[in-house]
Amino acid sequence: MTYKRKLAVLSVIIVVLSAIYIVSLVLDTENSRSEAFAWLDPSLIVMADRIEITGKSGETSLSRKNNVWVLNLGTRELPVRQSRVEDFFAMLSRKAVYPLRAVTSEARERLGLTEERASRILIRGGAGLPLLDLLVGGEDVMGKEVYLRKSGGDQIFSGEGQFSIFANSLPILWYDLRLFEDLSIDSVQQADVFQQDGETYTLRRSGGGWILLEDESAYLETTRVEAWIRSVIEAQGEEFPLVAPEDFEGTLTLWLGDGTSRTLQAGPPDAGMRRNAVVSSSPMVYTLPEHTFNRLFRESSYFVRD
Repeated sequence: MTYKRKLAVLSVIIVVLSAIYIVSLVLDTENSRSEAFAWLDPSLIVMADRIEITGKSGETSLSRKNNVWVLNLGTRELPVRQSRVEDFFAMLSRKAVYPLRAVTSEARERLGLTEERASRILIRGGAGLPLLDLLVGGEDVMGKEVYLRKSGGDQIFSGEGQFSIFANSLPILWYDLRLFEDLSIDSVQQADVFQQDGETYTLRRSGGGWILLEDESAYLETTRVEAWIRSVIEAQGEEFPLVAPEDFEGTLTLWLGDGTSRTLQAGPPDAGMRRNAVVSSSPMVYTLPEHTFNRLFRESSYFVRD
């Protein structure tokens, strides 16, 4: 073994031993044991009507309205991904094994679990009744787990890093920025595309393929058309701006098999090459980056087989 390799191995050993030494100083290893429990009783989830999270990225407040969770931003109520809320409650209500790491006030200070330093997950139900008040501290030396403590309790446990992800994520990560909801490719029968500075055309389903109404003799690539439709129904905005566009440079309408339609209208680009847009099925305004606009509002030649 060369000198450099020996030195590298020795360095790794020193780091590991140092980490073990630090842990032994912080954690009450004599009282270490594991317990299996859930932080939140699953039966309480139906009672929950407010989520308050305070973490490194600031404060996030969600409330349940008509059995749908929304994010409260000042006087605004923004749509959130319901699946993320479900994952959040699943994490809290899932029975798992949590190692007990310490019980001392010194450990709370060292592990970032004091009331002043910790991130906080607070679940309320009914008239503001706290269903869970959980403090999330720092990570372990390996960065795989975080330290957890119920507010007012002494016992410090360690759990998976997912707790820290939820506690310290930006509010925007909760947003549901999808332009269209609950649509499938098979449900789309026709697409009308209008561009103020481009062409206007219509794609219509015909048999097992698609035709261009403006030139039915054109041979369209079915896989390309359906890949584009998938990109349309899966498209997302970047933010929820306050002001809807007054003028529209692009309008895209999807006609569905049940006779209904969904329409996206996008305004002109701003200085940052982002466009405000509205969708007929949503009261929200969305921000579209220019590359998303260009992907959705393609020229008809894109679908014609080369």
